[in-house]
Amino acid sequence: MSRLLVFDTETGGLDAARHSLLSMGLVALVEGKVTGELELLVRHEPYVVTGGGLKVNRIDLAAHHERALPPPEAAAALEAFCAEHLGSGPLTLVGHNIAFDRAFLGTFLASVGRELEPRFSHRTVDTYALAFGLQQAGRLPVRLRLSSDGLFAHFGIQVPEPLRHTALGDARATAALYLKLVEIAR
Repeated sequence: MSRLLVFDTETGGLDAARHSLLSMGLVALVEGKVTGELELLVRHEPYVVTGGGLKVNRIDLAAHHERALPPPEAAAALEAFCAEHLGSGPLTLVGHNIAFDRAFLGTFLASVGRELEPRFSHRTVDTYALAFGLQQAGRLPVRLRLSSDGLFAHFGIQVPEPLRHTALGDARATAALYLKLVEIAR
């Protein structure tokens, strides 16, 4: 049975070892069907962010802080979501440039005394890599930009403007993208 966690993050910068993980978007896919969605906001004291990171994500730290969960509670909510919608055992993460998001998840979990593996498999599915392979095989246009924006536009995946560059909005769109890429591969 195929159990995948489509995962996206919004962060305070590009360095998983230094910058704060601000939010996680979770979309559970079981046998190609969405079985659950959740966005988790993470509170930090202090936040370690860059101006550029906050500008891209359009995050107001004061408003974020009011709604965010302390790290141990966010980690517990992540596990509860995974258990409810995807069951036990190692889960495969899916994302666009998933190595970035996985690195932040690993650092976050370590900060609360948890380990990335074995709950999350070392195997991942990267929608960029899938699209690149399909492009190389002639199944996607040669000139198609393989950024998330380029692929979402190509497949007509609409992300409402207030949700673009939010963890949940991008995870939802990436789940739709993953399913489109799998369909092309058939």
